[in-house]
Amino acid sequence: MKDTHFTILNPARDEIQAVFLKSALKLIKVGLKPSRGLTKTKLMAKASAITGVTYKLSAIDNAIEDLQCVIDEATQGDSDT
Repeated sequence: MKDTHFTILNPARDEIQAVFLKSALKLIKVGLKPSRGLTKTKLMAKASAITGVTYKLSAIDNAIEDLQCVIDEATQGDSDT
């Protein structure tokens, strides 16, 4: 049987946070709330902290694109995948 468990080392890294934030923003965009504590304002503030760009609440698409750039830069050096 193949082991399918993964361990994320240092989940506080910006790249890892960007993956989860991107998913949460996509949920918010379609009208779902990922968690009671994760509001649109908090998610956009976290995205701003990672990307360094200040976003308005209506700029979800821009935040998602910028977070994808952060993810792409982090995974660009990985040749294992």
